[in-house]
Amino acid sequence: MSKKLHLIYFSPSGSTEKIVRTIASSISDLPVEVHDLLTPSSRKKKYTFGPDDIVIMGSMTAGKLFTLSDELFACLEAHDTPFIGVITFGNGYYGIALNEMLERAKKSGFKVTALGAFVARHSMDTSIAEGRPDEHDKEIMRDFGRRTYAKIQNGDYDLHELPKTNWSSWELGNKVIAYREEHPDEAYALPNECKAKEISDKCIKCGNCVRHCPVNAIDIDAKKFDVEKCIGCWGCINRCPAHAISSTSKQVADIMKSFGEASTKRLEPEIFM
Repeated sequence: MSKKLHLIYFSPSGSTEKIVRTIASSISDLPVEVHDLLTPSSRKKKYTFGPDDIVIMGSMTAGKLFTLSDELFACLEAHDTPFIGVITFGNGYYGIALNEMLERAKKSGFKVTALGAFVARHSMDTSIAEGRPDEHDKEIMRDFGRRTYAKIQNGDYDLHELPKTNWSSWELGNKVIAYREEHPDEAYALPNECKAKEISDKCIKCGNCVRHCPVNAIDIDAKKFDVEKCIGCWGCINRCPAHAISSTSKQVADIMKSFGEASTKRLEPEIFM
């Protein structure tokens, strides 16, 4: 019997956190410890796990794991710890992200036992996959948690089905995936011209955007963004209660229009155990 269930997530807009917690809700007989890696200070700590622990880790994807994946895994040290890996994607593609998570987790000392890719409302266009994850998704998540926990209790820590590359129905998306598959060591980064945003007069200076910026890129008093620091996670936009923050990038508008037209079919979660 494992002594503790650890939830680790990087979730600027909140969807990945909800998915990790839903999966964990089906493992009710273990004490839970949460490690939210959103802030720079949280990623400077060292988190150590033993063979009696279980880790569920969730992160965003953009065909690869999101920009800060180096930092996320650098602060984790495991000693044969069972690992349940989770990524979220916006009804389009998750690319090679699960394979990347598998390799990074193994290098950090985890025993990768199960991996899952789950659909959530798209961060950059909330009309895409709106309402996801829905109740059908959540039942799949809970079943995933139950089955994986049973597997661990039976002493089976092996991943019997390796993750596959998730290709897209979107031509540009497939070019992105192909490039990242050919350059696995090259970190994902959104071009600066795609990160332009503005804060309107609707801003109530609640500071919610600042608290949910993973790289301290927002000066709320000056209503300015540091695009060099910004990673384009859209957490500030999605967390703003006044809807005062918006993208001003024509490139993003054009990309999301093209992506939306190619992503009308409902995609389902994919699980590898």
